[in-house]
Amino acid sequence: MTRGTYNTRQKRELLGFLQERSMQHFSVDEVVFELRDRGEKIGRSTVYRYLEQLAEQGNVRKYPGVQGVTQYQHVENAERCDGHFHMMCSHCGNLMHVDCALMQTVSEHLDARHGFRLDPRQTILVGVCDKCRAADGEAVEHGADCDTGCHHCL
Repeated sequence: MTRGTYNTRQKRELLGFLQERSMQHFSVDEVVFELRDRGEKIGRSTVYRYLEQLAEQGNVRKYPGVQGVTQYQHVENAERCDGHFHMMCSHCGNLMHVDCALMQTVSEHLDARHGFRLDPRQTILVGVCDKCRAADGEAVEHGADCDTGCHHCL
């Protein structure tokens, strides 16, 4: 067995934590603090190495987060996440899925007219979410809600 392939209690705890929160994203430090709050003694470098390993395997996605802090998100079904784009609020850091027919149309247009194929897995639209705009740009804690009023969204 090569180094890094051991199935330790720490790795099981980390994977369980990510699976419980599969639609949320976390920095390495946030994972460490959450696991320590649960009573798990785990080092930052262990969390980082395992998240990177899971990202290489396709079980975790890496996103450039607010202020340059990398965010990690567990993906149960990678194919489901491969087919849509993402939006990130530059104030609160919330990462939202965009299942929107208009984005697919934009992607097809860029490919057909400009010879440029977007990679939905790596394309993140950055802006300010409606909740942060309503709070005068202050970062607020909230979940990712799709705008069901958008006639383009599926």
